[in-house]
Amino acid sequence: MGALLDQKYEKLFALLDANGDGVIAEDDFELMGSRVLAAFGEERTAPKGKEYADAMTTYWRALRETADADGDGRIDKGEFRQALRQVSDQFDVLIGPLYRAGFHLADRDDDGLVGREDFVTVISAVGVPAAEAAAAFDRLTEQDGQLSKDQLMAAATQYYCDEDPANTASHLLFGAL
Repeated sequence: MGALLDQKYEKLFALLDANGDGVIAEDDFELMGSRVLAAFGEERTAPKGKEYADAMTTYWRALRETADADGDGRIDKGEFRQALRQVSDQFDVLIGPLYRAGFHLADRDDDGLVGREDFVTVISAVGVPAAEAAAAFDRLTEQDGQLSKDQLMAAATQYYCDEDPANTASHLLFGAL
C-alpha cells in the first residue's frame, strides 16, 4: 500500500473508531450512525433512517468479515490496514451503499443535490471538524455550491482507492490528512 492510502486509511480508522477506544467494533458503527441520524433529526425507523442504518450494518459486517482475523469482534489498526484494500476492491457493493444512503439522508428536498450546510452536517457528525468539512465541500464542488451524488461517489471511491497525490479531491473527503 502506498503512503497516501496509508494516511487516508489512518484517518478513516480514527473516524470509524467513534468511541475512541483504539479499535473498531459494532458499537462504533452504532454510535456513528446514531450521531448522523440525530444531526438530521431522522429516526432509524423512517425510510431514510432505515436505509442509512442498514448501510452502516452492511459496511460493518463486510469489514468485520474481512478484517477481524482473530474473531474477537474488534478490529485493530493492523487488521484494518490489511483488510481495507480487499473491502475497497468491492466498493460498489460493500461501501458504496453507505455513501449513497448518507447522500440521500443529506439531500433533504430529494432534488439530487446536497448543499454545503447539509454536507458539513453529515461529515461533522462522523467526526470531521466543521471547518475541514466545509473546505472539503468547496474542493469537491469547485465552489458551485451543490454536490451531486456522482461527485460524492467519485470522491468516496477515490478516497478508498486512489494513490495519486496530485488528485487532491481524492484525499480531502474527510478533511486534511
